[in-house]
Amino acid sequence: MISSVSLNTLVGGLGAQTRVAETAATNIVNATTEGYQAQQGQLVSKPLNGADYIPLPPEGDVDLGRELVNLSQASHSYAAAAKAFSSISETEKRALDSLA
Repeated sequence: MISSVSLNTLVGGLGAQTRVAETAATNIVNATTEGYQAQQGQLVSKPLNGADYIPLPPEGDVDLGRELVNLSQASHSYAAAAKAFSSISETEKRALDSLA
């Protein structure tokens, strides 16, 4: 079975990348809304729990280039974490099948 540390790390990473993507998408959608201030956040490492996304105070206009980069990075990071989870699960399944 996948260790609880590995599971927590992957799930934490998936959740954090989801929040990054949500923030970027919200900023992109509201880029032309008068008075809207870009939402921000920071990814932080959490020992034994992967990563977390900490919201920061809104600040300034939306930088569409930065938001597209954030969205792209979040998408790639999410896909990598999901692939790692899938690979670990498949490896464990094969190991258990070989014992049967």
